[in-house]
Amino acid sequence: MSAAHTQPNLRLVGSENPANVAAWVTGGRDARAVAAENRSAATATLDPTDPRWVLAVRTQTQLQGSVLSPERRTRVMRTAAHLGVRPFDASVIIAIVQDQARRGEPLSSAASIIALVHSANAASARQTWMRWAAAVGAALVANALLVWWLVG
Repeated sequence: MSAAHTQPNLRLVGSENPANVAAWVTGGRDARAVAAENRSAATATLDPTDPRWVLAVRTQTQLQGSVLSPERRTRVMRTAAHLGVRPFDASVIIAIVQDQARRGEPLSSAASIIALVHSANAASARQTWMRWAAAVGAALVANALLVWWLVG
């Protein structure tokens, strides 16, 4: 074998310039900082009164093994509606809880995953009440106009 075949084809370039080396070191530090932040966000815990966590615990109590019967699913979805959790988000939480049960893992290990689901907020509940108030107001105005027209 010749000497040309024993030497690697790749070589490090730019190491003779100190500015390049400093940029590589800084870039590595930034990447490690981002990775650390991602890890800390992934291990977030949920408040015990968080609607997502309440729904997850309620779902776990309704499971039969890892199966949720249609009647029990209806109950869980009704609970989700009362908690202000959207139906799609409730379905995602149910799926997460069922997956944890299938794997035989505790629900607490899924807290960081459940925390990623869209949270119910007071603003959406307030918007619901505002819509109902607007609908009742519109109905009262329509009734008043109808009575005025009939008596008129």
